[in-house]
Amino acid sequence: MKLLRIPAILIGIAVLGCSSTPPTGVGPTTQPTDVASMPAATPPSIAVTPTLASISEPTPVPTSPVSQMPRGKLDPAIKVAVYNQEKVWPGTTLLNDNHDAEWPRIIEVNMLGEVVWEYVISRDLWEGEPYRSMDRDVELLANGNILLCLPKRGVFEIDRSGEVVWSHLDEKISHDVDRLPNGNTLYNFGGTDTVDDAQAKEVSPDGEVVWSWHAKDHFDQEPYRGIDDHGWTHNNAVERLENGNTLLSPRNFDLLVEVDPSGSVVRTMGEGLLHNAHDPELLPNGNILVANHVMPHAAIEFNPDTGEVVWEFAPTFKGKGGFVIPLRDADQLPSGNVLITGYGIIYEVTREGEIVWQLVLKDKQTALEGWHNLGFYKAERVSANIK
Repeated sequence: MKLLRIPAILIGIAVLGCSSTPPTGVGPTTQPTDVASMPAATPPSIAVTPTLASISEPTPVPTSPVSQMPRGKLDPAIKVAVYNQEKVWPGTTLLNDNHDAEWPRIIEVNMLGEVVWEYVISRDLWEGEPYRSMDRDVELLANGNILLCLPKRGVFEIDRSGEVVWSHLDEKISHDVDRLPNGNTLYNFGGTDTVDDAQAKEVSPDGEVVWSWHAKDHFDQEPYRGIDDHGWTHNNAVERLENGNTLLSPRNFDLLVEVDPSGSVVRTMGEGLLHNAHDPELLPNGNILVANHVMPHAAIEFNPDTGEVVWEFAPTFKGKGGFVIPLRDADQLPSGNVLITGYGIIYEVTREGEIVWQLVLKDKQTALEGWHNLGFYKAERVSANIK
């Protein structure tokens, strides 16, 4: 996901576009907190993996006037557990919330955890029963609309009133979608992919497939041949790089792949380091930031040429039986902080490993026990340069 900077505006909350009546539970508007008088939150006693000696230089922080924080209403399902006003990169956070698998939604929250915009995903977008897994990507577009990936269904562009203004149907889609500068849409497939499928496609606004990439052209050989773990590659991310190449994350291969416009593999990265990696991001310094499921179970930044890990953060919250939070997303913010999403918790951490903002499901234990369906999948900070 890419960070966007937009003017801070107050967006009304509405439950939109449902063909059936959604459950109640958002609750009445509560008295807003006085932000000016609110002390910075003290982080709870949560152990973190310390940063390593070699840490990349953070991106210089842009300067701009401070804007007013958009206000919304508190939500009974979520809360902000940590908020250090002096150290966060401020703005709103856009995320896919699947704490209620029957009524999945997209929400935008401010730094206090107040919901400033909400869209309950319309049943009209599905054919038959909704796909209840949580791996739906959302992206804020420059025009203010939301791009939504619905696995096994397609891509939908939704405006702030809840109207679908563009769509492209394709059952072979999952995990990730991006709108490209040329107006085309790039999306991923990997949840149930086979050796004959394309793991990435680019389509024009009229739905024409103008580019695709097939892993079988390069990886239908040992040790990758015959893998079957929720798909052959279980590719979970696709990103068009500034150099015109494309970065992919075939999770089951435990590596990342960069391919050129012809589809030829330019390089592979992370062999021997990555295990069940998700949503890699190429940083300005040339390193890769990625959410790694296991070994290490952490958000890590590594040098793709040497394999050296230069930074990592490992959440320690565990569910029953020692189950750890699967990490799905890690984004570097303009301040150098990192926004990390893992099922029932979203962290913003400094490069020193300090948690400076934390959004949690109030019932995060239930989310962990039902981990394959419930919780948050990805999040992006929408920067309005607000305090």
